Amino acid sequence: MPHVATDLCPEHFRQMAALEARYYEEAFITPAEEAWLWYRRYPYTTTAALHREQVVGFVNLFPVKASVFEALRSGQMNDHDLSAADVEDLRAPASLPMDMFLSCILVEPAYRPQGLTRRLLQAAVQPYLPHLKHCRNVLVDTVTPAGAAFAKRYGFSLLGESSHSSVLHMQSFVSLLAQLGF
Repeated sequence: MPHVATDLCPEHFRQMAALEARYYEEAFITPAEEAWLWYRRYPYTTTAALHREQVVGFVNLFPVKASVFEALRSGQMNDHDLSAADVEDLRAPASLPMDMFLSCILVEPAYRPQGLTRRLLQAAVQPYLPHLKHCRNVLVDTVTPAGAAFAKRYGFSLLGESSHSSVLHMQSFVSLLAQLGF
């Protein structure tokens, strides 16, 4: 049975990128080095599931700067274009609403029936619970039929297609918490 981990190393990020490459084109994948930088600077951005130290699933959920959220929501930007500078610092006092980007959630098919997707999401939202009054929307940009099914299953509303042929979905952070049983 895989365990959810937040104490990750560069090798885990290389495994995540390799896992993504099995399902997504390179144009939709954040380079492993950049994702590692996000994580080192903002450890709340990534949650992974490990089975015998092998990544079998992960989620990237984090607040992004307002201008970045608008570019993502309008379909003009995707995961590959993001950098650590685009992530909002959760540790800084927030006075404005934060919009979140669920940039990736991927679970190996063999582990999906074990409820790993839900467990990963539940773990990924934990760091944001103390900041609930500031968390406004969650945007997800899907590129596969499984991603679209995930968005529908977890209550995301369809926004439309992006300029890079992916599909955008959004819901409030509070609604996502309700979907997850919080």
